[in-house]
Amino acid sequence: MKSGKARIYCNNCEEEDSSTEDVEEEDVQLCEKILKDIQKKVSALPSLIKQLDSITQSMSVLSDKYDTLLEEQERSKTKIIKLENTVTTISNKCVYLEKCNVALEQKIHEFEQSTRKHNIEIVGIEEMPGENIKDIVTRIGNTLGVHCDEIDWSRRNKVNKQNNKPSPIVIGFKTSGTNIRDTWLVQRKKLVGVTSNTITGGKNMDKIYINEDLTKTQRALLWNTKKQLQGIYKYIWVTNGKILVKKVEGDKSFWIRSESDISDLLKVK
Repeated sequence: MKSGKARIYCNNCEEEDSSTEDVEEEDVQLCEKILKDIQKKVSALPSLIKQLDSITQSMSVLSDKYDTLLEEQERSKTKIIKLENTVTTISNKCVYLEKCNVALEQKIHEFEQSTRKHNIEIVGIEEMPGENIKDIVTRIGNTLGVHCDEIDWSRRNKVNKQNNKPSPIVIGFKTSGTNIRDTWLVQRKKLVGVTSNTITGGKNMDKIYINEDLTKTQRALLWNTKKQLQGIYKYIWVTNGKILVKKVEGDKSFWIRSESDISDLLKVK
């Protein structure tokens, strides 16, 4: 009352009332702020809904495309399986055809070789100017002690000439002279030590050999057989156009028809 004011509370109560008002004011401000935040977020909901709809549509499109891809993948798997089966079938046919081709080639070679079954080949005779092949063959026959009556023809084989060596002489016997031809082959061991100059009167002193008349293919096969199997197989020889090999005396002989036969023998050596 002395200060001119009418007071209904003591100092302590007034301070408490003032503190309560401040708290209430802060609560109101906080609520307003929260409300604004809520209004702001609520105002953003339509935009989010649109984005969600867009995402939903995109997911639906992607789902359809995924289903389409799965279907295409299944179709592709089916096609791949069919193609693999086709490739396997074609591969098997190719292998079969290759075997047939090899068999046919062997038959052709054997047939070609059979056309020479009445022939022999003389290697190492020097080529002389104006030579008479018939006389040379007769001299060799006399050296062997065999007949020449069954000889049908004789000539130099220029095709089988090797390097600078003289061309071999090929003798063709008559069909009725098969035994005589075999006799020439049996008696050829008598040519050991006989050289070309003793037959032709020339200067060449090469040794003379009598062999079966082989085709180019069979000759190459014989050369490869000797190159790869010599030292492993003691005996390598030709009989009636067939190349035979044998490891030791009394052992089984093998017929070499092709390069694959050589490879097979090398595997089991």
